[in-house]
Parts: sequence; C-alpha cells; structure tokens
Amino acid sequence: MPAVLRLLAGLTVVGALPAAPAASEWKDAKGATFRGDPVETAGPLALFRTGGFSSRFVPLRALPPADCVRFFEAVRGRAPRADRWSAARGEATAELAGRVRAGGAKTVDFDAVPEPEMIVGIFAGRREGGFSRLLDNLGPFLRRVQRVYPGRVVSVLFPSRQSGFSGGGNPSAPWLHLDPSKAGGVRLLSRFTQAEGLVLVLLTREGVPLFGQAVDDIPDLMKFVDGAGDILWELNPANPRAARDRAHYLGAVRPVEFAEGTTGPLLVVDPLRLDALQVRGVTSVSARLEVSAEGRVGAVELAPDPGTPEALRPALTEALRRGAYFLPAIERGRAVAGAHDYRLTVPPRDEQLAADAAWVKGEARTEVPISSWLVLKAIRVPEQVFSTIAGVDADGTVMLSAVSAGAAGKISTASQMNAFNSDWFGPEGAGGVRPQEGQPQEVDGEKLVWKRVKPEHGLVDFLGRARNLDYCVGYAWTEVEVPADTDAWLGIGSDDGLKVWVNGALVNDRWIRRTSRLDDDVVPFRLKAGRNQILVKIQNAMGLWSFTCRLRVRAGQ
Repeated sequence: MPAVLRLLAGLTVVGALPAAPAASEWKDAKGATFRGDPVETAGPLALFRTGGFSSRFVPLRALPPADCVRFFEAVRGRAPRADRWSAARGEATAELAGRVRAGGAKTVDFDAVPEPEMIVGIFAGRREGGFSRLLDNLGPFLRRVQRVYPGRVVSVLFPSRQSGFSGGGNPSAPWLHLDPSKAGGVRLLSRFTQAEGLVLVLLTREGVPLFGQAVDDIPDLMKFVDGAGDILWELNPANPRAARDRAHYLGAVRPVEFAEGTTGPLLVVDPLRLDALQVRGVTSVSARLEVSAEGRVGAVELAPDPGTPEALRPALTEALRRGAYFLPAIERGRAVAGAHDYRLTVPPRDEQLAADAAWVKGEARTEVPISSWLVLKAIRVPEQVFSTIAGVDADGTVMLSAVSAGAAGKISTASQMNAFNSDWFGPEGAGGVRPQEGQPQEVDGEKLVWKRVKPEHGLVDFLGRARNLDYCVGYAWTEVEVPADTDAWLGIGSDDGLKVWVNGALVNDRWIRRTSRLDDDVVPFRLKAGRNQILVKIQNAMGLWSFTCRLRVRAGQ
C-alpha cells in the first residue's frame, strides 16, 4: 500500500520520507514546538515545509505578533502569483510550466493563463483493472472546482513508468498530463509518484502538500473530493472565516512592510454578498469610505451609479458602514486615517454556478442520509426512441428525440413512456406517488412491483443481477425528514437520462447519454420542515443502468 497523505487534526500532513533539515523553531496552536521552513500563507494558515513529504500548518492567530513578523521576513522574498503561468515563480508551478499538456492534440498556452494557486496532483502507479472508473468519477469534481475557482486550480496527471497509463488521449479530460519527454525537469512533485495504486494530493503552487488520499474505491474518492473542497474554501481569502486570522497577521506585518512607505486601508471582509445583490437587481456599487486609524469605518459616500437602484442606496450605505472590516492605512510604519475607494461589479446570476459553489464552498455541508429507495422497473421503451439523435451540445452531451411509430404516424403509448415524453402518474402528478414496499403498479398494461433497494455508497443499481434491460425506464422513490425549512442540494449522476421531482415539483430534467458519476449534477431546491418525497426517473439506453446521489442541506440546519 502506498504512503497515504492525510490532513490530521493537528494540521500535519505526514508522508514516507524523513524530515529535511528545517530552518527554524516555531510553536503550533497548542504550544508544541516544531522545526519548519516558512513557505507561504494561505487563507488563515501559515504553511511550513518540514520534510520532503510533510508539512505543518499553524493558524495565523496562533502566532504571536513577533512570530508573524519573523514569518513575513522569511517569505517576503518569494514572488507573488504571476499573471502568466509562463512567468510563474512558485516552486511547483514553475516546474510544470512548459512541461504539461492537455489531452489529445490540445496544447497549453502558458502565456494566456494565470499561474495556478493550487494543484490537484493525480499520481498513478500500476493498478490491476486500471483507473478509468475512478478517474471518470473524479472528473465532475475537477470540472466543478475549475468553474468555481476559474484560473486558480489546475489538475495534473503524473503516471509512473510502471503504470502503463498516460491518460492523455482524452481531449475533454479535466486534467493536464505530464509530457513524458520533459518529465525529468519536474523534481518537486515527482516525489509523490506511486509505483502502485492511485494517490490524489492537493498542493500549493510552492508544492506544499495540503491534503491527500490513496484511492482504491469510490468511498476513498468521496473522502478526497470532500476534503479537498473544504480546504480550498477554508484557504480562500474570500471566506469570511479567514478574516480574524488574516487581520491578526497583516496587522502585525503591515507596519514592517511599509516602514518606509505608505499604503491605504485594506478591506479584509466585504460586507456585500453577490447573491443578495443579484436578486435585488444591483449590478454595480461604487463608494468612498473614510477609515480611522483604528480601522473603523466613518463616513460612507455612495457614488452615483446606474447599477445601484435608488431605493437601495440607504441600505447599501449602512451595510458598508457597519459591515466592512478594514485594517487602517499605514504611513511610515504607523497606523493613520485614510480613505478607500470601493468598487464592485455584480455579474449576472448563474443558477448552476451558484449550486456548484454551494457544493464546494461549504454552504451544502450537512449531509442527509438516504438509507433506502423504493424502485420500480423496468418499463420497456422501443429502441428507436433512444436511437434518434437530435443534436450534440458543445460539451459533448448527446440530445435524443422521440420518433413517430406505426403506420398511422402516431407515437405509441410505449414510446411516450421514455424519460422525457410522459409518465404514468395520476391527476396529482409526481406529488401523488406514495408507494409502499411490495405495492403493485400497473404501467401501460404491465404489472410491476415497488421493491426496496439499499444504495451502496449512494449508488442504486437498477440492473441487479439482470443483464438484459436495454431501452427501458425505471423510477426510485424515497422520503427524507428535516427539522426546518431549508435550502438543499442533490449531488447526482445517472446512467442515462434523468428526471428528479421533490414534493411533486420537477427540479431536474436531463435527456442525456452518460455513465453514473459522483456528483455529476448538483441540483438545488427547497425542503420543507418534516417529511419530503424525492422521486427519480432514469432512462437506460444500453448497458449499465443506475444512478448515484447524496443529499445535503445548508450548514447548521
């Protein structure tokens, strides 16, 4: 079994190699002494390298002001993140620039993309049975992270010579891969390459390992994507939970950094939330804020702005005055009063991006277990219903269309029963579906029975032992209970087409050909206090027939 990197409760990542000589002595949040080489700050943490495979993280507020300054002096010579990856100065990102390529015939223009902040390293060794299923399930997480953190997170595949695997043939793969002819120039990250198995590691641009997981099966993969997603959000400067630590550190080092110069007030926490502004029709906000030498906001002058509705100006002024968290201006090492020109452009609301962000940024944090489903299968659908292609989307999604059948040119009853034409529901619609285990159900003259199925790590397999269920439709129903009305999200993948109803309301409708992948779609909706019904409908074209899902509600509810 290869070495497993993990984020432990003590914020230490431990690997297989002995610690390298460390630069100096420090204390962690519990007062324990350790030796480490300061590397960088990330969100609320100070990162230290303690060995070839090991790191240590200390909350910034746990460092006394003198140690904050000592840390700052140790890392101030490191170059900031570059606008162009070709100009990267991070130890890991500089090694990778020019040495990784995209799948298929695609190339990477290192002058056109920014230097990444974080790297998801995919270290593949020899594995019986290959990596296809695991990497296929990793793909939705990587694509989601790239959408939520555009230009900030890159994924790179590092196959070992023993693996016999390149992973570079798929042009739509969400990872880059190491160019074998240039692999010799990548020394820092090559240390994580495995002779056997698959290991995933989240690293900073300096190559500091933050979190890792040996991945042998889907539960291992779930641990990695959830852990890595949590860490990416915790280390994001936009996370308000990082404000206290960042303010403590910057409050200590800014007088040193500007001992012979000046700088204006620094906004640590923005009080205006984009989602709240979007629903109220705000597209931009401009203001001038006066900030005292103690960091308190005084006068706020909201500038004339066509993107700011007149009726909201008093509320926005008050929100900026009461909610903005500043560090004061610095003049030759002393805190002084100053002014801050606030500018905010509010992008249009993107519902899918908002759902993706909630899933990886911690809003969708509390998991609601689903212990079993009642399953109804298999409703046959003629092959021609599935085989007519209406078009192919830019992302490769195959769109299917129903066809007329019979001499009269009518669509048969069976044809209408594919996932996107019609359902057997009664007058109450999907909300009237309340099955019991063993209950018979007549559909298009055929008698079926609702059977209870327990998911395996969220996966519901419609095939079971059957191997001859092509061109059919099935349903799965379950009930969940929550203590109060709440926002909720369903991470779901399907093989193939998918519909989801919650309390009778259709919340997802995708006519698609694909395999079941972990969290392929994130579907937002509301749950009411008490019992809620979820009905899923899956169409199968050929081969495997299943869906995988997990349900989460807003944190704290």
